[in-house]
Amino acid sequence: MSASRDDILQELGLWPRWQRRDAADSSGAGASPAADVEPAALRSAGDPPANEPLMQGVHDRGYLPHLKDEGGNYFVTFRLADSLPAAVLKNLEAVPEKQKSRKVEEYLDAGHGECLLGRPEMAAMMKQTLLKFDGERYHLHAWIIMPNHVHLLIEPAAGQSLSEVLQGIKSVSAREGNKLLKREGEFWQKESYDHLIRDDADRARCVEYIVQNPVKAGLAKNAGEYLYSSAFQQAVDAGESPALQKPAPQKQIAKAAAVTQPLSLDARAADIAGMEWPALKQCVTDCCACPLHKGRHKTVFGVGDEAANWMFVGEGPGAEEDIKGEPFVGQAGKLLDNMLAAIKLKRGENVYIANVVKCRPPNNRNPEPLEVEQCEPVLHRQIELIRPKLIIALGKVAAVNLLKREASVASMRGKVHEYRGTPMIVTYHPAYLLRSLPEKAKAWEDLCFAVETMRGLQSGEAAPT
Repeated sequence: MSASRDDILQELGLWPRWQRRDAADSSGAGASPAADVEPAALRSAGDPPANEPLMQGVHDRGYLPHLKDEGGNYFVTFRLADSLPAAVLKNLEAVPEKQKSRKVEEYLDAGHGECLLGRPEMAAMMKQTLLKFDGERYHLHAWIIMPNHVHLLIEPAAGQSLSEVLQGIKSVSAREGNKLLKREGEFWQKESYDHLIRDDADRARCVEYIVQNPVKAGLAKNAGEYLYSSAFQQAVDAGESPALQKPAPQKQIAKAAAVTQPLSLDARAADIAGMEWPALKQCVTDCCACPLHKGRHKTVFGVGDEAANWMFVGEGPGAEEDIKGEPFVGQAGKLLDNMLAAIKLKRGENVYIANVVKCRPPNNRNPEPLEVEQCEPVLHRQIELIRPKLIIALGKVAAVNLLKREASVASMRGKVHEYRGTPMIVTYHPAYLLRSLPEKAKAWEDLCFAVETMRGLQSGEAAPT
């Protein structure tokens, strides 16, 4: 015979049930919540009862049912499957829980992933799903549908557990969402976040957080302007006419629009060809033209003097570059800085550094042709804007993709090539030199050849061949 729910709770040390704080306070036995409890928006499911006096029952990180008081109000967040890539979560593993929660919120508000809920038809589907059982299975006190996540202040109805309510919302929206997308697969992340509201002040903080989320994320100037929110809905129900958010070039909306109506490669290249620096940088920040965007932490646009004579081009960001958003910042970057110093150059001074692709390929593999193809218009525009006198291709991947022909670095060294009319010299990638120390002498020869070539270009002499 299976054990009863009460027997299970007792075995887990959860019986008698945790008493609600307001009930305990009314009897004179309770104490007020600790003043140093972190804000509701930064707390995570799974905090032990000692840290959350209102929380009753078993908690986990979203994989097991939550056993909580009936009639409670909860602040809840659930996220699209691609909103927090595995690489980002891994990087946050060692971060303290409070800081981790803040980092997660910042990452979500930056609009990563496909941002499927930024599409009007997807957001409308999500809104319909939320409101369908409002007043029947639960009561929604505040809600917001962001491009890649949802926040709720929700109260399960009598007889309904929070886990059952959330499972219903997520399963229905996943089915309807995949139907609209005409695809199958994981829609939501398995893990969700919830926090039991302690008191009126806690409730007010959570409502304010939900209402102001689109303003904080740059999606609207005023909370009531954001179409897919309880603030907007309340204004409509009251007979008011809040102004709809304009399709401004904000990051999340721009990204969602790019997914909804992707440009052809030719059209995208033509669009990028007319961009100046601010638009070009924003284009890279918002880019989701190839699958690499799904796993990135930050795009790596490039860094340095935007009117430099020298331009160094590598293949793609590594792990450290992906975190910092700057090319060549690890051990290979230190070696590159030493190589620059050897020929009396310095990062940022008459030098610009970029990569063939602007997002990190998984496991530092070489970028694939489609990925290079989508990033090439950006690199070409960077070169057009900088107008360097000489390009140094660092490694085979950069050289082959710039020259559009297969060859070894050894066969390309010691010659002046051209990339769209700009002289180019090929040498070894600093990361390769770290693994192959004897080749440093050859790299030094290449640098000396580059200095000689630059001297000729500056004097107006023909470049050596």
